[in-house]
Amino acid sequence: MPQTDPPPHQESRPKAVPESAGIFHRSYLLVTLGACALVFLAAFESLAVTTIMPLVSRELDGAGLYALAFAGPLATGVIGMVAAGSWSDRKGPVAPLLAAVGMFVLGLLIAGTAGTMPVLVSGRLVQGLGGGGLTVALYVVIAR
Repeated sequence: MPQTDPPPHQESRPKAVPESAGIFHRSYLLVTLGACALVFLAAFESLAVTTIMPLVSRELDGAGLYALAFAGPLATGVIGMVAAGSWSDRKGPVAPLLAAVGMFVLGLLIAGTAGTMPVLVSGRLVQGLGGGGLTVALYVVIAR
């Protein structure tokens, strides 16, 4: 009988890794460092936006969209979480994580090059979608 891959919900630990291996074991080191880097970058971005948003809002004459620039990414983040969670359950976390990182970076590029407040808010919405998906996909990676 041909061997098939385990269902995505089952643990996929490499056979050679001892059960007592920690997150800094050679087999997990790159995943650990990558996950920490992604969380750090998302947190740094959030802190940077909070710090600079008053100046950006003033420069782009966007006081009316100021609150949406903060609340919008939280709302789209929930959508990203649900989508990435469902996708990760069906196919594993790699593709959802890559897609979420891509969306996060795309949102950063849109927001970072925005010349108007509506474009900035649009970038932030895309970024929130990616940030939410990134979080959930990383949870699945860690759980596995």
